[in-house]
Amino acid sequence: MILVAAAIIWLVRSRQKNTVDLSFSAVLTHTFHKSGEQVCRIPKLDVNAPAIVKLLNTPKPLTCNQTEKNWAFVENGRFYIADEAVRVHGLIECNHYRFWRVSDDELASDIISDVQNGSLIEKSDYFRAECIAKDKNKWSNLFATIVPDLSAIEKAKAAKKLAAATNLDVFILIFDSLSSLMFQRKLKKAYKFLIQDLEAIVLEGYNIVGDGTPQAMIPILTAQTELELPLTRKRYKNASYLDDVYPMIWRNFSKHGYVTMYAEDSAALGTFTYRLKGFNKQPTNHYMRTFFMQAEKEMKNRMCVGSEPQHVTWFRYGENFFDQYPTKVNKFALMHHSLLSHSDINLIELADDDLTTHLMRMRDKGHLNNTLLIVMADHGHRFAKLRETHQGQLEERLPFFSFVMPPWFRQSHGKLAWANLKMNAKRLTTPFDIHATLMDILSWPTDEQLTDVDFPKERSMSLWRPIPSDRICAEAGVEAHWCTCLNWESADGYESEVNATARALVQAINDQTKPERKLCAELSLNKIVDAKRLVSHSDVLRYKWVKDKDGFVPDLSGKTKLSFATYQLHVITEPGHALYEATLQFNIDNGNVTIDFTSISHINAYGDQPHCIIDKNYFLAAYCVCYDKI
Repeated sequence: MILVAAAIIWLVRSRQKNTVDLSFSAVLTHTFHKSGEQVCRIPKLDVNAPAIVKLLNTPKPLTCNQTEKNWAFVENGRFYIADEAVRVHGLIECNHYRFWRVSDDELASDIISDVQNGSLIEKSDYFRAECIAKDKNKWSNLFATIVPDLSAIEKAKAAKKLAAATNLDVFILIFDSLSSLMFQRKLKKAYKFLIQDLEAIVLEGYNIVGDGTPQAMIPILTAQTELELPLTRKRYKNASYLDDVYPMIWRNFSKHGYVTMYAEDSAALGTFTYRLKGFNKQPTNHYMRTFFMQAEKEMKNRMCVGSEPQHVTWFRYGENFFDQYPTKVNKFALMHHSLLSHSDINLIELADDDLTTHLMRMRDKGHLNNTLLIVMADHGHRFAKLRETHQGQLEERLPFFSFVMPPWFRQSHGKLAWANLKMNAKRLTTPFDIHATLMDILSWPTDEQLTDVDFPKERSMSLWRPIPSDRICAEAGVEAHWCTCLNWESADGYESEVNATARALVQAINDQTKPERKLCAELSLNKIVDAKRLVSHSDVLRYKWVKDKDGFVPDLSGKTKLSFATYQLHVITEPGHALYEATLQFNIDNGNVTIDFTSISHINAYGDQPHCIIDKNYFLAAYCVCYDKI
């Protein structure tokens, strides 16, 4: 334990990656990630992998009607005409064309004439304002805001809470097609804000369980797969509406006193309406499909709503949901963004500043003081050129997923659960687990439940509770071709890679002791005792696409080549005859060797060989042989 602590302190002081040119054409990179002992080995992928980075570029900024800003805006549920517009155009008069849902395919509307400045928005969240100015100029734009549902408030107040209810709000912000690493590459400011300011925990082993968005979302919302649930595929005559047969989790929250919102920014490609039959009745109190059905008919540029980016309108709608309902009324919000990220790996970068601002505003308004915030992606990008690479295949299976909890909760009632989540972040987790995790918000586990590991292991396991370290994909509901857990195999036949990684290991150790060379002898490789190779499951490499319309039948005819392999070595060094066990990653494409110092163990006794350095730098004790002990 002392050695690990010393290593972490050393890391915090230096925070560096050292690159050394080696004679055997490898590059040595020292990285420091604490890795837990577990059966499922999650691959540690390179955020700067050349095969991925070469596909990245910086998109041009959005240009949304730069000649003139929107004439009107909504604030605190009221409609206002902008002073700047009046100054430029004179007196402005507006009519409102309100529209609302009849079904998932039909809207109804009415007209409110001569809307006064400061008028309260009523009846519907969505309307088009059509305005004419004294100078005869005209302007129109679509609006989305929250009109509080008074009956939903009364229902929420009257609902019976469970005895162990946390009374936390839930805000889930989903981005389409973003791997954990792509989120870090493209949403750098937002990622930094999540980690440093909101102290988010990011799941390192969150593994998808199927192809596409429905297979990512249905397990979260129901704890089941589409095939386990009644038929809802709309091309079949006997298909059911989802709300008639799917046990959607927002119903559980509504039953126990929450107002609800589902806000997906696409109607044409809706998660539950593109291939599935959709909903018979409106599924949540606020349902943004209605807005985007109209918007996709009217907007010439889907990226913009008037003079502002569409995603800003979408972020504001989520913020308004928390603005417009009383603090004492619990809220469940599920928002899904796909416009910038679904079909392009670079455009989502345009939302980085706005997402960061949105999270800041949510925090500064106090909306996160009593809220479980989840910022996540449904899956990694499925762009063909990415899928052709080994790393791209793995990134598709490892989407971004983060949790933020109010500090007061994680330091009190949720202290043990937060510690479990930190541990579970390094273990194999899936969408099925998120369902159980959310259900625990409605009825919080006892300390005993938060301490004991469930046996037999369930497919859906709450992340507030301990996830077994020996959990494997089959137990977690992950088929082999989706499983990112790496498999050990013999390293026979890979002698050149083994030799390169062994020599890199010794050089890395010497690099650490070099500043103390007057005390510690330089080591040399004596012998490679054993070598194992950790690689992706063959079905992952063979996975090419799907054979059927619904994404259930895998096409395993692909021939993707490995781009990296992880080696576990046992080597002996001299002087001192030290036996080291180490896990190293070898990049097959460029010969780079990546070494995680927390995965290096000195597994035989070193006695007093490092006596000259222990008091000065305990971290180096495992690597130092004092000259008087040679």
